Amino acid sequence: MSLRKRLSILALTLAGVVGALILPSVSEPAPAHAYGYYYGALALSTSERYVGRALDYDSYAEASQAALRACGYADCKVVTRFANGCGAIAESPSYWGFGNGSSLYSAQSEALYYSGSGAEIVYWACTSAHD
Repeated sequence: MSLRKRLSILALTLAGVVGALILPSVSEPAPAHAYGYYYGALALSTSERYVGRALDYDSYAEASQAALRACGYADCKVVTRFANGCGAIAESPSYWGFGNGSSLYSAQSEALYYSGSGAEIVYWACTSAHD
């Protein structure tokens, strides 16, 4: 290869490198339909065996307050909260169990685990944006 050709290739390569360093970089924009977080909560009255649910709220606090209002009994307590996922309540002869997760399966599995043997799922709910 001639010296002239080598110098031409070197000059073009340097021009490309310098141009890449000087020109501003362009990053991809965020997806147009990216979703945010959807919060949910389940509140339980163990004396009445009644569940209040709240789905698709803007924060855990709002979802918890709405679940307590929906439950409506004096002994209602928020037992599980979740974001872009599901919550579940299980009951065994001896215990209540509560779970949450990104999928219904994971929420129910956790609730069954914590409620002990002979447990059954008594309630579940999922936000709009869950797996």
